[in-house]
Amino acid sequence: MRRMKIIIVGLPLFAKRLQEGLSKFDSSNRYSHLDTYYSKKDKVKAALQVPRADCIFSINGAIVSSGVFDLAFKKNVPIIMNWVGTDVLKAIDAYKNNKHQQHYIDRTMHFCEVDWIQEELKEIGINAEVVNFAAFDKSFELAEVTSTKLSILSYIPENRSEFYGMNTMIRLAKKFPDVNFTLAGTEGTDFAPLPNNLKALGWVSNMGAVYNQAHACLRYTDHDGLSSFILESMARGKQVLYRNPFNHCAHCPTEEALESEITTLKTQLNEGKSLINADAAAFIKDKFSEAVIFGGLIDKITEIVRKS
Repeated sequence: MRRMKIIIVGLPLFAKRLQEGLSKFDSSNRYSHLDTYYSKKDKVKAALQVPRADCIFSINGAIVSSGVFDLAFKKNVPIIMNWVGTDVLKAIDAYKNNKHQQHYIDRTMHFCEVDWIQEELKEIGINAEVVNFAAFDKSFELAEVTSTKLSILSYIPENRSEFYGMNTMIRLAKKFPDVNFTLAGTEGTDFAPLPNNLKALGWVSNMGAVYNQAHACLRYTDHDGLSSFILESMARGKQVLYRNPFNHCAHCPTEEALESEITTLKTQLNEGKSLINADAAAFIKDKFSEAVIFGGLIDKITEIVRKS
C-alpha cells in the first residue's frame, strides 16, 4: 500500500502529541497536525490539504457542522472521530434538540477510549469502537515518596474549575487538614482563600517533579473520558482515586468514597506500608506501550483507508 497522508485535528495539545508520536513510531506514513481551533494559518492549510489527505483523525467528536469535516465529506475523505469526554455531552445535547447532522453519525468511523463513553454514544446512535491513542513507552522509577504526610495531587485547569472538581478538593482539604493536597493547572484565585493544606501551582512545565512528591492522584470531574492524567499517574505507580471505574484505580463515585479511600491511605502510610501502585504501572506498560497503542491505531487507520 502506498504511503498514507493522515491529518490529525481536534484538541491541539493531544493532537500534536499524537502526531509527533506516530511520526516517530511509523516512518512509512505521513502524519501532520493542523490546529483548526485557534490557528488561522492552519485553517487555510486545511482547505488545501484536507482534499489530498487519505484520512482525517480527530481527537474530539462532533455531530454539528465543522469546516474540516464538511470539506472531508465533500471530498469523500474518510473521517475518524475519537470521542474523549465533554464532546459527548455536547453531542447528546445537540441530538436531543434535533440540531445534529445525521451524516456526521452515519458517514464517520467512531472511536472512544473507554466503555462508559461507548455506552453514552449509543444513546445517540453512535456505535464507537474502543481504541486508545495515548501511549507510554517510558518506564518510571517507582520510588517511595519521602514525605511522611499523605500527599494527593490533582489536575484542575484554570477554566471550568468547578467542573473538574475544585469545590470537592476544597472540601476534602478542610476535612483532612493533616493531608497535603496539590493542584496543577489552576492558581485557585477565584476560590481564595484556599485552605492552608491546599496548594494551587498554576501551569506546571515540569510535572515529573510534582508527581514525585505525591503518594496518590485524584480525578473527580463531573464527566470524563479516559484521562491522560489518570494514565500517567498509573504509569508512575501512584495510588489513583478516580470517579470512574478503571483497572487498578480506587473507584470513588462519591465524596464519601473519596473520604473513605483517603482515610485508608493515611492508615497504610502511618503503618509504614508502601503506597507504590506497582500493578498500575505494570498494566500501563503492558497495555499502553507505543507498540500496542500506535501499532493498533495504525492498523485501524490502514483498514479504514483501504475500504474507503
